[in-house]
Order: sequence, then C-alpha cells, then structure tokens
Amino acid sequence: MKAKGLFLILILVGLIRAWWVFTSEVSPQDAYYWMCSQRLSGAFFDGPAGTALLLRAFGDDLAAARLFWVVMGFLASWAAWLFLRRIADERIAAWAVILLNAIPAFHFSSIEVGPLMPALLLSLSGLVLARVAWEGKRTAWLGSGLLFAAAVCFRYEAILIPLGLLGAAAASRRHRSDGPWLVGILLLCAAALWPAMAWNASLEWIPVAGGTLRSAWEFHPTRILGGVERLALDFSPPVLLLIAGGLVLLLRRAQMHARAAFLAAVSVPLWVLCALFVYSGSAPLSAAWLGFVPVAGFATASVIGSRPGRWAISLCILLAVAFSWVGMRRHGWEAVAREALLAARDLPAAEQAGFFIADEPELAAVLGYHMPHSPGPPAVFVPESPALVNQFGIWASYADFVDSPVVLNEYFTEQRGVNPYVGRNAVYIGSELPQTISAAFSEVVPLKTIAEPDGRTLGIYLCIGYETLPL
Repeated sequence: MKAKGLFLILILVGLIRAWWVFTSEVSPQDAYYWMCSQRLSGAFFDGPAGTALLLRAFGDDLAAARLFWVVMGFLASWAAWLFLRRIADERIAAWAVILLNAIPAFHFSSIEVGPLMPALLLSLSGLVLARVAWEGKRTAWLGSGLLFAAAVCFRYEAILIPLGLLGAAAASRRHRSDGPWLVGILLLCAAALWPAMAWNASLEWIPVAGGTLRSAWEFHPTRILGGVERLALDFSPPVLLLIAGGLVLLLRRAQMHARAAFLAAVSVPLWVLCALFVYSGSAPLSAAWLGFVPVAGFATASVIGSRPGRWAISLCILLAVAFSWVGMRRHGWEAVAREALLAARDLPAAEQAGFFIADEPELAAVLGYHMPHSPGPPAVFVPESPALVNQFGIWASYADFVDSPVVLNEYFTEQRGVNPYVGRNAVYIGSELPQTISAAFSEVVPLKTIAEPDGRTLGIYLCIGYETLPL
C-alpha cells in the first residue's frame, strides 16, 4: 500500500473518531483526568502529571481536548509508519499501522483522554529519530532524547525504551560509541521524572508499589488468567496471539539480524515488564501498549509475504475492529449525574452547602465534572477508608480535619483540628450503603434507584447531619 492510500485511510478513521467524540458523552476517564487537571501536583496515583498538565491547557473544554486526542491518534499512526518503513518497507509498515488502528486499546485511547496516546506518540517519534541516529546521524539523539523525556512525563514505562537501546549499544561493538548519548538520554528522562519520584517518595512509594513484595510474587493462577484476559480485551484475542508468536520469533531472529535486534531492544523490556504485571495482578496494558508497534511490525513482516499470511492479518484486523465496536462505551453517565444533582434539591435547607459521595472513583469523577463549576475543587468524594488505593484517597476528603486555634472541647485541649464538613448534609450514590456512610450521619434516607450505563443498579440516599465516624 502506498503512503497516499494509507494517509486517506487514516484521515477517514480520524473523521469517524471525531464524529464519535462530538456525539458521545464525557466518559468517567475523561472526567477523572479533568479533575486531575484542576488539582495539579508532581504526579498522581496512576502515573505522572503529563496528562493533567496537557489538559490544563484546554481549561474546561473537554470536547476540544478529546478532539486533540483524535489528532494525536492520527499522528501516532503516522509516526509508527515512519518508524516501520525505516526498519522494513512501506507495505509492511502500512499493514502494521492498520492493525494498530484496529485494536480496541488504540481506538479507545484515541477518543478518550488519557496518558497512553501522548506516551505512544512521543515514544514512536523518539524511535524514528533514534533509528536515524542508530544509522549514523548521531545528532538525531538530541531530538530523540527530548521526545523520550517527554514520553516519561505520561507513562513511567517509556524509560525502558532508551534503556533497551543502551543495552543494545553496549552489546554491539559497532554502536558502543552511541552509549554516552544514551546515558545522557536516560539522565534527561530521570530529570523529567524527578517531580513524580519526589511525589511518590512523599507517599512512601505506595502508588507505584501496589502492595508488598511478598504478595506481588505469590503465584495466583486466577490473577494471571485475569491479566491475560485484560490483554485479550485490549488487543483482541487473535491480535494477542499474533503478537505472542511475533515476540517469540523476534527473540530468535534478534541473534542473527541487526534490524530484529533493534526491534527487540526497544520492545522486549516492555513485554517483560508486561509479563511481570500479569503475574503480580497489576494492569498490564501500559507496558504492552508501548511495546506493541515494534513486535506488530515484525510479526506482520513475517507473514505478509504469503497469501495465507495476508488473509490471516486481514482476519485479525476485522476481528479487532469487531471487538472495538462491541466495546464501545455506552451513553448514560450524564443522566446519572443529573439524577444525583436533582437529589441534592431534596436536602434540608442548611447554612453550609452540601456535598456528594460516590461509591467508586469513576462515578465520583463524573459527578465532579457535571457539577456547576465554581472556584476550588468540586465537593465530591468517595467513602472514607484507611487504605490508599486511588487518587481520591490522596485528595482532601470530607473526613479530614484541618488545623484550627479553636479548642472545641475543654477536656481535650490538645485537639486543635476541626472538620469543616461536620453538620453538613450530603447525597450518597452507590450500589450498596456502607457502614462508613450510615454511621457517619445522623440520618440516612433512601431516595430512589437508578441504573448505571454498565448495568449496575445505584441507590441515591439523602444523608443528614455529618458527624464523623465514631471511634
């Protein structure tokens, strides 16, 4: 396929995605990153702060931001084509790029705000320049290093790409002179990650650790099967099988062919990390996402030469498109938020404004986005919990005490903190009423039940007179 034909296909796909953006509601993921953009910090529970910083440039205009993600999807596709064309040829690159656009993970990352698409665009652009430098024009390492440093501001795993290149350079007598350049790139990436590392260190590395080392290394077959299932849903089962076969073949060819060795250097470390994530029960997509294009290009090159191989690739593309269509996000989140906001009108009149509590972070993010925008963060929270498992556990909560010089109790003069939410009313929305809600309010009244877009039944409760949880 010629470049012009691929360009027209990508334009058509981009227009379809833009139409979907204009006709669909804001998703929970969109709303969550919008909330992050309103509360900037060195990093967030699920990764660096790059996505929030980029969204901040769009303000409250999430429609424009989502359209920009569609544009990044087009640019990432073109960067993948440029990279694979330099490694192989135009035909192989075109087939691999079409396969990339067919997988569900790429489609949803093109129409929903998140860190995966900018990380992929920057990583692939960095790989294009890295390949130019690898072929002898060493000044290209400067641009490549800047792009890799920008990529790690969206996903930590992107640092494994220059690290793999450094290993390949150290193992090759011809490319050892590239080592100092790659060390400089790694130092640049480390500098870009410094705010995120300082933020994680302040929280004792809980966001990136994800549990104890002992629990991470315990063997759980169901946990492994769950990780494989998530990858199959993200890439579609036939594409995942193609990638698995391509990865095995790439490891065998890397010892004999220089181009295969280059592809292995920039992808195998990411797939090893993906395997560790699957084993430990963590989300494996981000590592597999950044390592997909090199392996997909090699797998495509291995089978595209024969007619059965082309039929197999075509079938993978069609099935991946089918999986993307089946997984299209349902409408209805705006209606859920509207019902919760209407319920707030039934709260008893009070001097201080009420607030909202949702049982899950995704629902809380949707409520926060659809609330009337005012100065300061939206007054929407998740139920208080001693466990730190998401970003809402880091942000200020209705259960937090703030310093105050006022002594509230003459018998407890050491306590000088006050809770500004004591006495306020709230609306709780969730599938069940937890004890942390029923015990923290003087009265909880069920109001109505509604259906979430994914089929879950939600109850809306009026919570009167917050008193904090008893000790």
